[in-house]
Amino acid sequence: MLFRTLHRFGVPSDLAYGAGVVSIAGAIIAWAMRNEKNAANAERLGIFIGLWAPTFMIIGNALQEQESRQGMSSRPMESAARNLEGIADSSRQRADVVR
Repeated sequence: MLFRTLHRFGVPSDLAYGAGVVSIAGAIIAWAMRNEKNAANAERLGIFIGLWAPTFMIIGNALQEQESRQGMSSRPMESAARNLEGIADSSRQRADVVR
């Protein structure tokens, strides 16, 4: 239900995957910025932030499945995806002509 709702609102899977990567980077930064007084707190914060990454990746995977089954739910996103596909196809055709 959560995934269908996010899909209806037009949340792309790339956003969830990106949030997972940012979570990993944030965990590393939180861990690296520790000092001697609060080393344990910084490590716990890093672990806490790092635990978000699998959740975001699971959400991204479920949204990607919704996108592959139903396409993008919002018309502007669907249009943008078609435009990108058209650009990629024309680039491939030009590359074939050059060869």
